[in-house]
Amino acid sequence: MKLKEAFTQAMKSEIEGRELYKVASERSEDPKAKEVFSYLSKEEDSHYHALRELYGSYVNDEKIVLKTLPRLARFEDAESPIFSRDFKNRLAGKHFEMSALSIAIKLEYDAIRFYKGMAESTDDKNLREFFLELSNWEQTHYDALNKEISFLQDEYFEKNNFAPFL
Repeated sequence: MKLKEAFTQAMKSEIEGRELYKVASERSEDPKAKEVFSYLSKEEDSHYHALRELYGSYVNDEKIVLKTLPRLARFEDAESPIFSRDFKNRLAGKHFEMSALSIAIKLEYDAIRFYKGMAESTDDKNLREFFLELSNWEQTHYDALNKEISFLQDEYFEKNNFAPFL
């Protein structure tokens, strides 16, 4: 894959993630989820802008000018990194939120794989480090989403009478 195509795909992926989290933030009724999804939307937007800036510096100067990416804020809760404990008690009919989590985790997984692949395919040390940093950044999102699904899944299945999954 050529560098321009890689950047185009990466920026498209970040926009998709940003929009998914934005809609999830707007639609969720849980205050903690609204806050976290809004934060994740802003993170994806910052990824997009970092990629755009990096590609611009590469095209103009034929060199990679890296900037440090901020680390994901930690959403520490005894059990749930995203939703409040009260949300777990009201899981009946919360199909949108659970679907958003499922889609989001797939997007994050794909981004991890994509960035790792890009890192492996370049000989440019700075670009490789940048793609690995993005992969690690997406991994933190994936881990938080995976923890959330694990926290909610059994209760969600039970409250929504998904008997085959119990």
